[in-house]
Amino acid sequence: MSYLKNGFLGFCEAIDGVRTPVLFCERFDEKSNIWNFSQHKHEFIELIYFLQGNARVITMDSTVRASFYDIVIYPRGMYHTECLQPGQHQEIICLWVDIPGLELPDIIRIQDRDTNLKWLLESLHAEYKSKTPCKELIEHYVKTAAMLIARLCFDHENRDDVVGRVVGYMHDHLSERITVQQLADLVYVSKSYLSRIFRRETGVSLMHYLNLLRMEAAKSMLALSSMNTAEIAQRTGYQSTKFFYRAFRDYTGITTREYRMQRSDRRAAGSQ
Repeated sequence: MSYLKNGFLGFCEAIDGVRTPVLFCERFDEKSNIWNFSQHKHEFIELIYFLQGNARVITMDSTVRASFYDIVIYPRGMYHTECLQPGQHQEIICLWVDIPGLELPDIIRIQDRDTNLKWLLESLHAEYKSKTPCKELIEHYVKTAAMLIARLCFDHENRDDVVGRVVGYMHDHLSERITVQQLADLVYVSKSYLSRIFRRETGVSLMHYLNLLRMEAAKSMLALSSMNTAEIAQRTGYQSTKFFYRAFRDYTGITTREYRMQRSDRRAAGSQ
């Protein structure tokens, strides 16, 4: 980034003093006719956030692989094209923004390890598409996203965090069927490699970790919602309510009914 010469704080000060109009903001999938698969360029900065799917991003000088929770940013005037992975669901948020004075020397790909940018861009898109969009709020989202991206660019430890990406995917897709092979394909590694590094960093296997997430989510739903057990089972990825009952009892030592009653009694006692 050309006016990052004064470091991250210098960038924040510079961007705070300029207008950052959004020229385009859409969320679409692989079936959309918005995609432009021919080589093209824009006279503004283009940002693509990959919510789901994988793609190869090709410029005149390089090829970059992008996967879910990746942000790809094209400099103004750079020829590029996206090649989607055939047969796989793709979903992105695409943003065109004009930031005066910001000249990028090359394409940028970074990983949104904590998904803060995902929330920001989803909020920006919702506001942009609302019946009465607030330009000031949209600009606030853009500047905050730009600052987060700049901080990641300054972070010399920024790396492709395979385990973090997989954990994020599990959180966002608890209700779906998830396999080790599917997770490995998403991050372009083998099953054995993913299983090995995941156990090394977390101390448990992939499927054990996924089951822990599902059980903790089920406990929260039982305690804080009025959903019935069958609906909770479905939302946490269990196609069989009977199997969910058994898994929950093995995990907590009590039934779902007993757990809900215990939590209700504790809330009642705490309110006295």
